[in-house]
Amino acid sequence: MAETVSKGVRTMDEAFAQLLEADTHGDHIIDAWRRNSPMPPGPSLIPVARYIDRKYHELEKEHLWGKCWQVAAHEDDFANVGDVVPYDIADKSYLIVRSGEEDYKAFYNACLHRGRKLRETPSKSLDELRCPFHGWAWNLDGSLKQVPCAYDFAGMKRDEESLPEIKLARWGRFIFVNPDPEAEPLEDFLGDFSTNFELFPYDNRFKQAHVAKVVKANWKVVQEAFMESYHVLMTHPQILTGGANDLCTKYDAFENYSRAIRCGALETKGMPSWEAYEGENGATCLRHPLNGWLYEKIAEGVVQVTTPKGKSGTFTVDAQYIDGELTDANPHMTLWAGGCQLPEDNTTARMKDRIPKAVRNAVGSDASPRVIGAEMQRQMLKGVVPSVADRIPDIELNASTFFTVFPNWHPWGSFNLINYRFRPNGDNHDECIMECMSLAPIPESGAYEPAREIHWLGVDEDWTNAPELGMLTKIFNQDLRNLPYVYAGMKTTARENLRIGDYNELKLRHWHNLYAQQIGET
Repeated sequence: MAETVSKGVRTMDEAFAQLLEADTHGDHIIDAWRRNSPMPPGPSLIPVARYIDRKYHELEKEHLWGKCWQVAAHEDDFANVGDVVPYDIADKSYLIVRSGEEDYKAFYNACLHRGRKLRETPSKSLDELRCPFHGWAWNLDGSLKQVPCAYDFAGMKRDEESLPEIKLARWGRFIFVNPDPEAEPLEDFLGDFSTNFELFPYDNRFKQAHVAKVVKANWKVVQEAFMESYHVLMTHPQILTGGANDLCTKYDAFENYSRAIRCGALETKGMPSWEAYEGENGATCLRHPLNGWLYEKIAEGVVQVTTPKGKSGTFTVDAQYIDGELTDANPHMTLWAGGCQLPEDNTTARMKDRIPKAVRNAVGSDASPRVIGAEMQRQMLKGVVPSVADRIPDIELNASTFFTVFPNWHPWGSFNLINYRFRPNGDNHDECIMECMSLAPIPESGAYEPAREIHWLGVDEDWTNAPELGMLTKIFNQDLRNLPYVYAGMKTTARENLRIGDYNELKLRHWHNLYAQQIGET
């Protein structure tokens, strides 16, 4: 994919223009796709202390979590009036309450008597918020309802004992909160963010899955792994097949958010081509798309790796050498082939074997993989949102677009279902909570059943135990294999700063600029 360089700023203008020009439904491309907002080079040195030093956790509690708009819940978490969802961030806890049919409120999650948390877990269809300790109770709108032995509290004024509120606003069925009473309105904070979702607004999505897991690393370490495509070549080589070159991602920085459009290659030319290999008896196997090495599970926890010239060795799932002439292997590939598998996983099936006849008839026999992939999704969406399916451009369907909204929300764009949220695990800055939500289009029939509960995985539980996320779980296993080692390395390094790239890590640079401003370190 061609690049252009203008005044030291690397852009994707020329190549991206080619991509838009080749779109089979180009008349429906929204203006947001044509916006270009690169970031000037540098500075690219980030203090290691931001991740490992408790001092920054304390600054975040005051200046970040205490003063930023942040995603606290989703409307699908609340089936009925009276449903309550706690939102915990660092050492603070808030209650999100559906107080009316179309009304939501957010309160400090603390009794005004002796400070006990009012709720530790989500609650359904409450008609009051009653403290489990001494029984003080409040109405759903936060007004004081009852004080047992009220005579014992002489001088207390009922109208001054309402639960303190924090700011709450909604966007795309997400519920945001901000504890700062002086905070700007959410719509001002988001700016033109909504213009990226004209064809498939978040108002028309429902939460079909929600999975969470504690990760043993600082939340910023984990978050940043999902903000760039630079790591794909090494960590996820299996997805490079077919020319999906993530080094061709287009990055843009806006006010309080950034965007990445994973363009992929315009064609597969230049990518090595290796003969497909089907595993015997359903064995999981795949070839590394760059060097052609074959990774095949031959026993539980054992992967055989063979080069195109026949040199081979056996390895554990973690790429630890067992025996054979070949003594080194890619740990992410051994994990993919030999680790936990999803039901009926078939990583070796060729594209031509998965293309429905209707798709082939629609695009013709000579269509590119990009056009075929888009049409496959378009045909699927006809059964869900038929009124818009034929108006969806190829780029909306097959260019993975992922956003970062400061400080910790990562929604994907177009018709991608992925949403991430990262936050500290309580007051422990060495651990975080990683959450993945799958947000599907609401069927035009109106029939859908949202996921209202979070599927919590154990700290050491494999991501494939959440099959509702599909193949994404195996991607997570590859990512999360790296991250504790990243965090350990940060604590070990002799350098005071980390170095990030001008372009491929533009989103990280943009985020750290906002972070420095927010905590007063500019």
